Amino acid sequence: MQIAVHLGVHLTDENKLVRCLMRNRALLAEQGIAVPDTGSYFPRLRDIAKDMRFEPTNGETQEALLDGLLEDDDVSRVVLSTEKFLSGHQWVVTKDRLYSDAGVRLAQLRHLFPEAEFQIYLAIRDPASFLPALAADKRAGGVETALKSVDPITVRWSELLIRIRASVPDAMITVWREEDTALLWPEILRAVSGHDAGTELDGWFAWYWDKVTPKNHEAMRRYFGSSPILDDSHRRAVLETMLDKFARPITESDDPQLPGWTVEYTDVLSELYEQDVDLISAMPGIELLEP
Repeated sequence: MQIAVHLGVHLTDENKLVRCLMRNRALLAEQGIAVPDTGSYFPRLRDIAKDMRFEPTNGETQEALLDGLLEDDDVSRVVLSTEKFLSGHQWVVTKDRLYSDAGVRLAQLRHLFPEAEFQIYLAIRDPASFLPALAADKRAGGVETALKSVDPITVRWSELLIRIRASVPDAMITVWREEDTALLWPEILRAVSGHDAGTELDGWFAWYWDKVTPKNHEAMRRYFGSSPILDDSHRRAVLETMLDKFARPITESDDPQLPGWTVEYTDVLSELYEQDVDLISAMPGIELLEP
């Protein structure tokens, strides 16, 4: 049994991934892949994980939990997807770091499935855009709540991943940059769900709806519906060409900024992020998806 845990993170895919996979439940079920509805399991798993954190678990524990999650018996992979596994919006940044309780939370979740192969998936995002977007998100409680305890210069995704690796050392972790999602989206869906390479998910193209005009979205959809794609590299090249031509221009509302943040300051944050990504790409036990 494989347990694939998609963590988001906040302000990246905004549940588009799990919605697409749930739309294709029947197709994925044919390949032994189950995608339970997040609302049906998250509160229960959260509470059970916390209650059993100091209790022994075994195969019977795992089977009992899976029986409550799954409708079918012939399942070899379960996809669990919610950013809430990490924290609520208002707790993304605490103690001067990202997701301070992530290691503990994921260790508790892993403890519930002791005999499963445990896999973790998440996007990372440039702090130069991630932190202003978090501050602007009402769910995070505003800038004073969201960013009151962090120096943006110190934010490192690698530090989060190191803590996760230490807490769940046997888990394979797959990471991608939110900035690369437009080119990698079908590959990200396949990585998380584990479906066969030759399978095309219905509705995968919906991710691009707000990236282009409706007219251009339809033109792109028609192209992919009628033109054979040779492989992932070919699809990426086609997407890059189309998005270069059709992508909506970024407006100020799309890219919020914080008071006092200059262009020079955001450039520094972005450069530190690039260095952090280079470090992540060399970390053992972590796969970085790249175009």
